Amino acid sequence: MKFLKVWLAALSFALISFHTVAQKSNYVVIGAFRVLNNAVRFTAAANKNNFTAQFAIQPERKLYYVYILGTDDRKKAFNLLIKIKVETEYRDAWVYIGKLGEEEIVKKEVKTEPVTPPVVEPVKEPVVEPPPLKDSVKVEPPKVDSTLLKKPKPEAKKPKGRPFYFKVVNKQDGKELFGNLQLQEAVGASQYQAIKSGEIVYLEAPVNKKGAYSLLAQLPGYQQSKLVFVYDNSAVEKGSQSENIITLVVDKAKRGDYIDFNNVHFFKNSSVLKPESQDELGGLVNLLKENTRYKIKIYGHCNGKQVRESYTIGTSTNFFAMDPKTNKKETISSKELSLARAETLKAYLVQQGIEAGRIGTKGEGGKIPLYPEGGALGEYNDRVEVEFVKN
Repeated sequence: MKFLKVWLAALSFALISFHTVAQKSNYVVIGAFRVLNNAVRFTAAANKNNFTAQFAIQPERKLYYVYILGTDDRKKAFNLLIKIKVETEYRDAWVYIGKLGEEEIVKKEVKTEPVTPPVVEPVKEPVVEPPPLKDSVKVEPPKVDSTLLKKPKPEAKKPKGRPFYFKVVNKQDGKELFGNLQLQEAVGASQYQAIKSGEIVYLEAPVNKKGAYSLLAQLPGYQQSKLVFVYDNSAVEKGSQSENIITLVVDKAKRGDYIDFNNVHFFKNSSVLKPESQDELGGLVNLLKENTRYKIKIYGHCNGKQVRESYTIGTSTNFFAMDPKTNKKETISSKELSLARAETLKAYLVQQGIEAGRIGTKGEGGKIPLYPEGGALGEYNDRVEVEFVKN
């Protein structure tokens, strides 16, 4: 922790409580908040811990992201991310890639030279005698092109049902968490509606006799948590927009110095890493090189428990691309595939100069899923997680 604070203090960026426009594209985010005051308090608390925290709005989600580094150097962002996850309380940090803040519109002034109007001689019109008036004159009203009339914009249709805000909080510190949730009309139903925590969602009344919904949270690094709530519950907490606030408390999946990866993924039914995994793993390599007292254990996971035809790394030395000529094709169990994934990561770390004796591996198979196996997010069950042992 002491080393990390020194490292952070050396970063040359000024502390600004709030940015109208943030200029960088890679941010190490330690918290996200719907309410501005909560972001202000969280930023102040982080700064008391010797961090140089700032915050800015994420326009698409309309959330205030609290971050401790904004940079155009993606490698620097992921290096700091791993340090933060391992050495501080902010183990749910992530790297946000994109722009934060509301863009300012700059109007350019266009200078024009004054133009002197030409002198025009007045033209004398000939005098024309008007025709004699008749007893009655019928005046036709001018015709108006109906297509030119501006039609009033139709009012936006209000979504059906009632508004709900699903709030997920960490049991240990009460901090709000953000991720994907599953909403079902019956406990154990095979069909579910994917929704996001931290956003207002309109729901129609359920058709079951109890008039209740079942809410399931399976966030990375946390134990699975369920909650059943009644749709017509007048006693539920209300938000600023009269939305019903449903709070779900989740607990950490493991104790100790344990981290999960947000951007480390594998090709389907293989132990070969996808190219986008390299950034986050680069941060892990740097941390292990800087802190030789650290030892780690890598846990591999699979989507499902069935035997499958898979590709393992084989004789390939390219850990981030499929190569049928050097990868090994075989029919193996989910436990064997998950172990192969852990071994792939170990081989990559050894290739990068980390001693093999500092790295342990274990295959968990498909017994610890984060999402339903057959659902839209099932692929994210294919993952690795790392436990740190500090000597």
